[in-house]
Amino acid sequence: MLFKFENYYNKIFVCFLILFIIENTAFADNCEKAEGLIRKAQSVSNVEAGYEYLHQARVLLQEDCDENPLNIKALLDMSKVHQLLGDRKEAKVYVLKAYNLNPNDANLQKAMGDFFYSFQEYSTAIEYYKLSLASGNLKDFETNLQTAKCFEKLGDKNNSELYFKVSGHVNPSSRVVANKLNQIDASYVPDNSKELDNLKYKYLFKDRIDSPENKEENEINDILEKLSQ
Repeated sequence: MLFKFENYYNKIFVCFLILFIIENTAFADNCEKAEGLIRKAQSVSNVEAGYEYLHQARVLLQEDCDENPLNIKALLDMSKVHQLLGDRKEAKVYVLKAYNLNPNDANLQKAMGDFFYSFQEYSTAIEYYKLSLASGNLKDFETNLQTAKCFEKLGDKNNSELYFKVSGHVNPSSRVVANKLNQIDASYVPDNSKELDNLKYKYLFKDRIDSPENKEENEINDILEKLSQ
């Protein structure tokens, strides 16, 4: 009799496990389909077709968000959809839901930066990108590149050049960075092994000065020093 009961509960457990796998696979499929639709929306030249793809993606993602409010991937994708639709209010709602699940996560900090960047709030975007760099994305190409773009948009030539060069150090094969740095300095070679040393010589002070006036320089020094390790 005991064996029969154990066998019965094992079958129930297996059934629940199968249902769990099917449900989560459906969520994953929805996200993948939605991301494919987002890519199509970004690539088409027809505006109406782009909006149609985004609305289809939103339906799929809304289903996932309703079924599992803790699905970070779905929340971020939903925010992306609203960013592309130009709906700042809804985009912020979803990116904040994801961010608040783990505010110390470097990728979620970057997502916050991406949100503010998409609505041309470059100073706030820089704050979140720097948080992301400090939290673990120091060698992440996209985070460094987006930081460079923000400084460029704000007309801060020195810092934009620096972060473009750091991006070039992280990913020497990037044509985007190479073209940008060639505009700044036609003699610049992204994979020059001496580049990091030159940057450190320029920005790394012999005696660190911890003061508000040197806050930016100190942050840059920290990035360059860690990149060289």
